[in-house]
Amino acid sequence: MDIADIRNRAQGVKPGEVTTREIEYAREILSAAKGNISAALYVVGLCGEPTDARLVEPYLFGEERDVYGELALKILCRYMGLIDAYKDLLRALIMSDEDIGWQNSRMTAIHLADVYLEKLHDNAIGCKLLEIMMTENDQDRLSARFSLIEILGLRQILADPFAIEFDEFTEDLQIIIAAAQARFHCSAEAPIIH
Repeated sequence: MDIADIRNRAQGVKPGEVTTREIEYAREILSAAKGNISAALYVVGLCGEPTDARLVEPYLFGEERDVYGELALKILCRYMGLIDAYKDLLRALIMSDEDIGWQNSRMTAIHLADVYLEKLHDNAIGCKLLEIMMTENDQDRLSARFSLIEILGLRQILADPFAIEFDEFTEDLQIIIAAAQARFHCSAEAPIIH
């Protein structure tokens, strides 16, 4: 079996169904920790069961977390819908000022904030995203910007929702700040923090 082909069908990139036997094959790859782990994570995450979290978690907390931690957390929260089980971890990562556990863990959690806030009411997370976005030397500020745009449903009204450089003096930024302050009840001031 070709796990990459199975992944493509699971993701809808290629036509065709994923069979029970193919899902089992992906589970076997994860259990053995041999083969195309990333493809197997996608297949199990998109086509498996919530009980398959036990197969995904070693890639979040184990020795390979620097390689697979980002994907494992995304699989568990976004694809498997297990946000309740990982809410404390997501919150800790977002509220931290640095990565915890693996490289890019904070950025990963920021990109999952939409799933977190869709299920949980937590104004502090929204305000922290605004703070990250407004902190000039924060390496995750563009991630926070994009996450806020998604959470606040602003993609269609901004001139450049996918900006790859941060510009503090745009109308888009003022729209994001105002919408975040209104929804999350953040402080009235949101200056650029140097």
